[in-house]
Amino acid sequence: MNAKKKQASKNRLVIVSNRLPIVLKQSGEGRWRADPGSGGLVTAMAPVLKDRGGLWIGWPGTATDEEDIDIDRLLRDAVKDAGYPFKPVTLTAEEVDGYYHGFANEILWPLFHDLQTRCNFDPSYWRAYRDVNRKFARVIADHTGPDDHIWIHDYHLIGVGLELRELGL
Repeated sequence: MNAKKKQASKNRLVIVSNRLPIVLKQSGEGRWRADPGSGGLVTAMAPVLKDRGGLWIGWPGTATDEEDIDIDRLLRDAVKDAGYPFKPVTLTAEEVDGYYHGFANEILWPLFHDLQTRCNFDPSYWRAYRDVNRKFARVIADHTGPDDHIWIHDYHLIGVGLELRELGL
């Protein structure tokens, strides 16, 4: 059993999801804090990463070009409680609008829920979606190694596999 645990720790688990397992919130005084996230993926995977180690890659949930926010400090503080590191994929307000609000929420979500009549097929959304998936792929490529097990989760990131292949991974 010891040898099995030793081998498992050699191969790091990397979770990649649209959002990090934290929620950034702004208080009334304009100060930011990172609260633990919730939901099925966080509930299932956070204890696994805390126990065996690993990395979580995702978007912190706010546009970094419009907010007065020190993401690095917030993540450093949040990591102390989580027990494993986070790597943010920062997005501009324009990227959030096209990738998240646009392609993911106005095209993919309705398609995956058999609501095709609610789709808004704005061509600009596709470029934003591809650009953000490429951004995720670059962060993955920069922070993982050949022995890592990478779990890409969320329909928001369908294109990441193609982008990783194009990066030679």
